[in-house]
Amino acid sequence: MCDQTEETRFTEEETAMYRVTLPDGVHPLSHVIDSLGSDALLSARQQLLKVVYEAPGSGLTPREREAIRIPTAQNIGCNTCMAVRLWRDMPGFSAEIEEAFYQNAMDRQLDWAGFSQRESFLVEFSDRFENNHQQMNSDDAFWDRAHALFSETEIGDALILVSTFGGTGHTLNVLGIGSVCEVPTPEGLRQLAEERLAVRV
Repeated sequence: MCDQTEETRFTEEETAMYRVTLPDGVHPLSHVIDSLGSDALLSARQQLLKVVYEAPGSGLTPREREAIRIPTAQNIGCNTCMAVRLWRDMPGFSAEIEEAFYQNAMDRQLDWAGFSQRESFLVEFSDRFENNHQQMNSDDAFWDRAHALFSETEIGDALILVSTFGGTGHTLNVLGIGSVCEVPTPEGLRQLAEERLAVRV
């Protein structure tokens, strides 16, 4: 298991424990995503994750989708998720995305010159969705900016992405997966990404 970091939500007195039986030789994340549940629901989740990560036909660019995913992973405290770089770990996702992009997203440096207006907004959107969602509906200025920057279809896509990333991350956290498991090597992360996209039928 990896050491607890300041990004996780567990204190030294509240160290997370695995709450399901994990088979030998299987990465905990793979077990939960691929095997924990009934066949029909597992198949539906695998289909959903494949479409969410590939996002075919979405107007949100790969960088914009990473601007949603990384703050969500950090807020949840999933070390494995934070270590993933989809441009590197998911073949065909995009050209290289500079590491400064990820660091500034995690630092919430919304005025970083490397962000487009849309990317900066999505970092803020992702963070607020996780930490302050009950106040989002009443924030007229926030929605004015959203509609100035995105179509309603793109707003819908952003909501699907952030809720899927967040829901999956919370599932892993509840079970002690992700925040306490060993962070794979880049090669291991690529393998996990490929497994996530290999939909079982």
